[in-house]
Amino acid sequence: MDITYNFISFIESLGVVQGLLLGLMLILVRTKRKRATHYLGLFIVLFSLEPVTNILGDLNILKTYPQLQLLPFGFHFLAYPLFYIYIQKVSILEHRKTSYWTLIPGVLEVLIGLIVFFMPIQTKMLLVNSIWEKIYFSAGIGYTFFICMLTLNWVRMHRRELENQYSLLTHRNLDWVIWFVCGSIFFHLFLLEYYFFGNNILYLFTAIANVVLIYWISYQGLMQQNITSLQEEMSSLVTDSKKEDVLEKPEMTIESGTQVELKKKQDFVSEEEVENMLSVIQEYIEASKCFTKQDLTIIDLADAVNIHPKRISYAINKALNLNFNSYINNFRVEYAKELFQSDKAKNLSIEGIGMEAGFHSKSTFYSSFNKLEGTTPAKFRSFGSSYQV
Repeated sequence: MDITYNFISFIESLGVVQGLLLGLMLILVRTKRKRATHYLGLFIVLFSLEPVTNILGDLNILKTYPQLQLLPFGFHFLAYPLFYIYIQKVSILEHRKTSYWTLIPGVLEVLIGLIVFFMPIQTKMLLVNSIWEKIYFSAGIGYTFFICMLTLNWVRMHRRELENQYSLLTHRNLDWVIWFVCGSIFFHLFLLEYYFFGNNILYLFTAIANVVLIYWISYQGLMQQNITSLQEEMSSLVTDSKKEDVLEKPEMTIESGTQVELKKKQDFVSEEEVENMLSVIQEYIEASKCFTKQDLTIIDLADAVNIHPKRISYAINKALNLNFNSYINNFRVEYAKELFQSDKAKNLSIEGIGMEAGFHSKSTFYSSFNKLEGTTPAKFRSFGSSYQV
C-alpha cells in the first residue's frame, strides 16, 4: 500500500512541476495574437497546485508539520472560472461582456483559506475531515460543474456566430474545449468518488489523467490563436464606406461614427429587399466562383457586392434558414457535382475535387455533400447524375 501511495505521490508531483512550468510559460506569452493566454496560464498553475495537500499527506509531511494542514491550495472556486474567461477572450464573441463575476467566489475562497491557514493548529485539526470540509469540497466540485456548463454554452454560441461569418471553421470551432470540459467533468466525478469512498486505484487513474490534461491543455493553449471577431471589421467597413449606398439605407444608423445598430431594424427589411439582396449575392457568387476560396468570409462577400455583412447574414438566415457557412458550402457541392462530370475529374481524386470546389478537408466535403445530396461523393462519382437516393 505504501508503494502505491508513493507512486501516486510521484505522479502528482510530476503534475505539479509540469503545471507550474507550463502555466508560467503561458502567462509570459502575451503577444497580440495570444493576448488571452495569461488566463489559461493562471488556470493551469492553480489546477496543478490542487494535489499539493494530498502529496504532503501521502508522504507523512503533514504529520511531521501539522501547521501545514489546510493549505489554501484548493482553488475549486477559482481555477475553472479563469478557464471560462480564457475561452471568452479567444472566441469570436470576445466583444461581449466578460464574466468576471465568476471569479468572486474564488477570490473569497482564497481570502477565507488564508484566514483558516493561519488559525491555531488545534482549531485547524478540528476542521480537518469535519463536515464543513466535506461541504466545502462538494460545493467546490459543484461550482466547477456549473462553470463547465457555462463554458459549453459559450462554445455553442461561439460556433453559431462563427458559422455566420466564416466558411472555414477548422481550428476556429474550439473542438478541443469541448473535449477538455467533458474530460474535466469525468475527472472531478472520479475525484468525488475517491474523496468519499477512498478508491486508491481510481485515484491513481485520476492522478495520471491530471498529468495528461495539463500537458494537453498547455499544448492547445500554445496553438490556439484568438479568433477574430468580424464585428470589428464590420465597424471598420462602416467607417471606411460612409459614402456607400449601404450606409444610406434607413434601416441602418451609426452611433459615434463607427457602431452600426442594425439588429433592431432588421425586422423592417421587406421580403422584396431580402429577395433582391439574395439575387445580387447569388449572381456574384456564381459569376466569380468566390466560394472556391477556402477561407472566404462574409466580409469578403460584403466588400464585393457592397452590402453590409449583417444585412447579408440576415437575408441568408431569414429567407433560406441557413447560416453563411452552409450557404457557401452548398455552392461548393454544386460546383463539385459539375467537376465530377467534367474532364477535370479524370485527373483529380475525390479529395482533389473537394479542394478544387473550395473545401478545406475531405471530412467537411463528405459531410456537406451527403447532407445536400443524400449520398457520398464517391457514390455520386460512380453513378453520375443518374444516381438515385
